[in-house]
Amino acid sequence: MNKKELAGLRKEFKSDTFKLNINELYNVYLKKDNGVVVHQELHYFEKLDEEMKELYLKNFKKVLTGAFDTKLFELEFQAADNENSTQSILYNMNNSVDGENLIEGANKLIEKLIQSYNYDSDVVVTIIKAEYMMNFSKKGSEYDEGADDVVQGFKFLLCSINKIDIPKRALRFDFKQMEFNINSLNDTVINLNAPVGGFMFPVISCGEANVNRVLFYNGKSKVLDGSFIEGVLNCSLKMDAVTERETFSTILQNAIGDTIKPEMMQDIYERINEVAATCDEESGEVPVVNIEHVKGILEDIGVGSTSELELAFETHVGQKYDFKVQNILPDFNSKSIKITSDSANIMLTPKDLSSIRQVKDKNGRKCLLIELTEDVVIDGFKLETIDEEI
Repeated sequence: MNKKELAGLRKEFKSDTFKLNINELYNVYLKKDNGVVVHQELHYFEKLDEEMKELYLKNFKKVLTGAFDTKLFELEFQAADNENSTQSILYNMNNSVDGENLIEGANKLIEKLIQSYNYDSDVVVTIIKAEYMMNFSKKGSEYDEGADDVVQGFKFLLCSINKIDIPKRALRFDFKQMEFNINSLNDTVINLNAPVGGFMFPVISCGEANVNRVLFYNGKSKVLDGSFIEGVLNCSLKMDAVTERETFSTILQNAIGDTIKPEMMQDIYERINEVAATCDEESGEVPVVNIEHVKGILEDIGVGSTSELELAFETHVGQKYDFKVQNILPDFNSKSIKITSDSANIMLTPKDLSSIRQVKDKNGRKCLLIELTEDVVIDGFKLETIDEEI
């Protein structure tokens, strides 16, 4: 599922859309202490009042918001040929024709969630069944150039998990009794503004439903909810964007060594960027690099050891792992490379790496040389230029 497909669906979570039709909505209140289902209810979304609809729509939209591999993760189901696998449960729920089948499947998921409960408060699990009318262009021999977009229905489930907030003791005014009194701690609030988790099934791939994958929403940016991914969704954990970049850097260090010339690092980045440029992202293809790509790049620029590279891949990710280019490559259009030292922090664009050098002066002190095209300005003052040999 690419950014364009996700954005197209997300923008339809509004009250005045005709492309998105939300049918059933099923709520389950779960207690943290004992995993007991306190309450459950099924509603038809269109019968809810408008204010409640708006609250839910904003909540559902949040479950589809965030950067891939940071907040949103497209996961593959583990192989399981049985009716109790999450993939089978979700597939049957999505293809059910009445609310009872939705409830039956949802309750099976709730049982899995109780076994893998990982929240610090009570939660409300909300599952909706919906249909999205997708527009996508098909151009080929059977379609004329500039023909109208083809409209196709995409049926999906979306789950949102939200914490229960206990209000603090406070003084309130009761307009009914016309008196001041203390609020009740029994008045719990469902926090729809910050979902702690959720998912969508199936995902969209090139305008088609892919039932072999699920889009998982992670409430915490830097801590993956492994218990939910493995215990509820029956999917395998995957690396987030930060971990993937760190792992790729480690593999390069194993193959090249701890030191590298800046122009070589620039060359590696540029060649990875060339690999990404060959992918057709409009079709949903995600640019990736694998061991063969990296091996070819290092051989072309004459650095590194092939055997060390293969060993590093095998040790850290396996020989068949594909790194997403967006996770390992600095942004070429911004100052995305940070150079740190005890004295200063400097930001550079990847194309400027070849303009820096780390050298030793005649006294043996390490210095960072940066080739400049114009004078350096600090607080409005131009720095004086001194002719001096390093």
